[in-house]
Order: sequence, then structure tokens, then C-alpha cells
Amino acid sequence: MADSTNDRQCRIWIFNHYASPPDRSTGTRHHSFAREIVRRGGDVAVFAAGFGHVSGREERLTGRKLVRDQIVDGVRFVWLRTFPYRGNTWRRMVNMASYALVVVVAQARRPAPSVVLGSTVHPFAALAAWAVARTRGARFVYEVRDLWPQTLIDIGAMRPRSPGARFLYAVEAFLVRRAETVITVLPGMSEYLAERGLPTAHLRYLPNGVDLELGGLMARHSSADPATEIDPLYAVLEDLDRRRQRGAVIFAWVGSHGLVNRLDIVLRAFHLASTQTASPIGLLFVGDGPEKPALQRLAVELGLADVTFLDPVRKDRVAELLAHVDVGVAHYTRTDVYRYGVSFNKIFDYMAARLPIAFACETFADPVAAAGAGLTIRPDDPGALAEAFCALAAAPDSERQRMGEAGRRYVEREHDLARISVAFADIVGCTAVVAPSPR
Repeated sequence: MADSTNDRQCRIWIFNHYASPPDRSTGTRHHSFAREIVRRGGDVAVFAAGFGHVSGREERLTGRKLVRDQIVDGVRFVWLRTFPYRGNTWRRMVNMASYALVVVVAQARRPAPSVVLGSTVHPFAALAAWAVARTRGARFVYEVRDLWPQTLIDIGAMRPRSPGARFLYAVEAFLVRRAETVITVLPGMSEYLAERGLPTAHLRYLPNGVDLELGGLMARHSSADPATEIDPLYAVLEDLDRRRQRGAVIFAWVGSHGLVNRLDIVLRAFHLASTQTASPIGLLFVGDGPEKPALQRLAVELGLADVTFLDPVRKDRVAELLAHVDVGVAHYTRTDVYRYGVSFNKIFDYMAARLPIAFACETFADPVAAAGAGLTIRPDDPGALAEAFCALAAAPDSERQRMGEAGRRYVEREHDLARISVAFADIVGCTAVVAPSPR
């Protein structure tokens, strides 16, 4: 029997291939959005793949199950079985297509939603969301977190006039024109759409942000809790603390190890800096990705004994980890698409943890410079990044603390995910059915 309008007044479906609650290292943006809807008395289902992009294995489904529901913090995650893959091969494209197919099947017998949001990385999730919204009589919201095909073109992975690029441009234009609202994390999105001759009046800027409550980001801890000694992370934190007590300044990259990051530049910069700075320095890489094996080999070739590689850390433990380092590192190879701005989660994690940041990226909207939270360096230049490492290592504790506090104030003002989630709930029209819990 079909739902009445009142029955589904605030039933929101979010189609995000890579969504996750905080028990993995991936982004929790939609988990936070969904919690705000639940606080208002609404109902949310986040449709995501059970197959882990970082791990390269099935993480959520057992046996031959195609679909599994899981409730996390009152939010329903609908885990979907998708085609397995590793790396950026043809198998990943099949994985994306399989998500779009399975999500259409998985929603068929569920009560109809009021709003369906389709979110990139890839556009097939958003295209499936439009199709489902149209057939179920729901409103369609399109969220752009990555520009396809523009990003692929700008990194040289696709030719601008190739059939694939033309198809993806056409899909993008179709979705922008069919959406009731276009949400974006990119501050320059209106310029991008205008250049493409697409409408902008329905565009809303909701940047990425950080959950200031998640993982105890409000408090910094000077050492690991001895009660967690059996935790594999504990030994790493203990080692970091020992090195810092001996005067070392620890730099950390937390995130994917991919081509766009050019972490080989970070390694070479660290190698240069370690021969130039009077203070001992250390470098921690946290995460995974296709470039990680090559980076580990390069570290050995360069004889970098003070470089540590760590597997991905759950999102709700990132704050704990960052409490044991001194400087956050972000490097992104020169890419034209950044002219529309950036909204990198790791930057906001660093700021929330009160870390000064060495930020190597060319973008017209530089959050580190805007906050006064560190040093901005041109990308793809080991020498320039090495100079920044040396400067931050030599800076007095009071100066690094000043930068860290500036970043914290900025992220509280501009990128508090709780506030962004409230704006999202207003966009989808979910007014408070019950009073939201106090923050």
C-alpha cells in the first residue's frame, strides 16, 4: 500500500557508494547528516557498498547476501554487495555500475521516501538516485563532491573530447538540470556551472567538515591509555610519544595514498629536511592506497629510518592519533580542477586537533591561509616543502600552538559538521518532529 504524504514527510534516502559510519577510515559526512535528521524525528537510510574501497575486500556482507540493514546511531545503513576490484582498473568501473544496479533493486520493496539524494564521487550513484526519485514520486537532490569528468580530464586520465568524457559531461548536465537542489562541497562550483552553461540558482554550498564531538576531539591526550595496550595502535602511539619526549617533531599524513597526492614528493622533502634541520623529525603515513607499496620501497631506498607507515585508522580514532603528532601534512599535485576550490576532510581533522599544517596545493580558496593555521607551499616541489618542514620544526612550541588554535577557531566557525548537518536538514525540508537533543 502506498504511503501517504504525511507518512513519508521526512524519510530521506542517501545514495553514496562510499558512505560509512565512524568504524572505518572513510568519510562520515552522511552519517552526521543522517543523525541530524533522526534527531528531528525523521527516518534515514544510507545506501552504501559493503565492499571497502581502501581495503579491497568485502567488509559488511557475509555468505551470499546481496543486501543487509544495520542501524548505527539510529541511522539505517543499507549495505549492498558490489563487484570486487583493486586499484583503478576496468573492474572499478564495473564496481560502480554494480552499485547503481543493486541499489535500484534493494529499494524496490521499501516504503517510498520524500527525498532521494544522489552523491558523487561517481555519477552513477546520483543517476540511480534520480531514477528512483522519479519512479517513487520523491524529490531529487544532487550532491557534487567530485567533478566527473573534469577531475579525470585535469589529471590526464581522460581526453576532453573522448566519448567517455562527453558521456559523463552529458550525465552531469542532466543531473544538474533535473535536481531540485544541487549541493556542493566546492566553493567555486557556481563558476564551474556557469562556464558549462548550466543553471546555478538552485546551488547550495555545504562544505565538508569535522564532527567536533566524534572521538573526543574537544580534548587532547598527552599519552595513550595503558588500558588499550593490547590495541595495535597503542604501540605506535607509545613510540611517537617516546620520540617526542626526546625532542623530535612528528609530521603526519592521514589519508589515501593515491596518484593525486604525490606522496613521493613528501618523502623526498622529508629526506631533504632531515639533513637540514637541527631538531630531529619524524614522518608518519596513515592510510592505504595504490601508491603505498611504491612509497614504502622509496623510503627504504632513501634510508629513511624515521618514517612510519600505519594502516588506516577508524574515523572515530583519528583524533586520538593526531593527539600524538605535531604537524599535519597535506600535499596535492598541481591540478587544474582545484581552481574551483578544495574541501579536504583531512585539513579539517588537523585543524580540529589543533595541529599546524604544511599545505602544498594550488587553489583559489586556501583554507589554511584563510585560517592562519600553517604554511602554504607550492605543490610538486620537494625543496619548498622541505623548507616548510624545517621552519615548522624550528618554530617555538608557542608558535605552533598559535597556528593550531587559529585552525581550531576556523573549523569551529566554518566547518563544524553539526552546523552543516542542520543546514542539510533544512534543505531537504525535515523540520523538527521532536525537539533536537541539545548540543
